[in-house]
Amino acid sequence: MTKKWRILDSEMALKNRWISLRRDTCELPNGRVIDDYFVLEENDVGCVFALTPDRKLIMVEQYKHAIQEMCLEVPAGFFENRVGDPLEESRREFREETGYDADKYHYLGKLSQSPTRMTNYFHLFVAENAYPAGAQNFDPNEDITVRLLPLDEVFAMIASGEINSVSTVACIYRAVSFLKL
Repeated sequence: MTKKWRILDSEMALKNRWISLRRDTCELPNGRVIDDYFVLEENDVGCVFALTPDRKLIMVEQYKHAIQEMCLEVPAGFFENRVGDPLEESRREFREETGYDADKYHYLGKLSQSPTRMTNYFHLFVAENAYPAGAQNFDPNEDITVRLLPLDEVFAMIASGEINSVSTVACIYRAVSFLKL
């Protein structure tokens, strides 16, 4: 039977308001010791699959510096608090990035982005009958364009690789399954 590793020592290698990089010394079940296992601690993320009453998917387009590309994604963002209410945090991010809201949200569960190296989860939601609710409210480093797209176009963009964010693709497929579209 597979067993958990035992943490012998743990120290922060880097800590700021965005991330914490932890260095663990671990003993494996076979007795081997790894003295430099790095773990990235980040806040959880909320992802919202939102459909307008005319069945358009609300997506956001923005530059992502790590890969140096423009990305088309479902609205998503980091929780303000390490431990926050998934619906409250996801709805806040959705509203800030898009200017839209919805009366009804469904929780689809959480996914781990990279359980080997990261501690956070992505919480997935469906927002039905999304409507304009005010102006966007960007963080200082955000520049976001909202796009409303028919689902058949979204699936073609996934197939072509134009939409390539793992969290976005997972959220779309989970939502489509939930809604039986």
